[in-house]
Amino acid sequence: MADAKQVDVKLPRVSKGKRSRFFDDPATDQIMTFLLELMAEVSALRERQDTIERLLEEKGSIARADIEAYQPSAAVEAERAAWNNGFIRRVMRFHDPD
Repeated sequence: MADAKQVDVKLPRVSKGKRSRFFDDPATDQIMTFLLELMAEVSALRERQDTIERLLEEKGSIARADIEAYQPSAAVEAERAAWNNGFIRRVMRFHDPD
């Protein structure tokens, strides 16, 4: 599909409908939402840091374009997935159903 035209998709800026509730206290839902969003940001920053470290080790110096173009190998993806799983387990250990 190299000849396919790129179509810009505009997503709504706000969600429609009621906010999901999982706990009796809405404040608990807000705290959990905050925690999960913060975890996602930490995970994304960790991946970017890992990319930078790998590129620096390989090349010695890098440009922003190198970071953006980086394609991790399957082994790197597996290593990152293992880190993410451990991170989620550490942060969410008090919510373990066991």
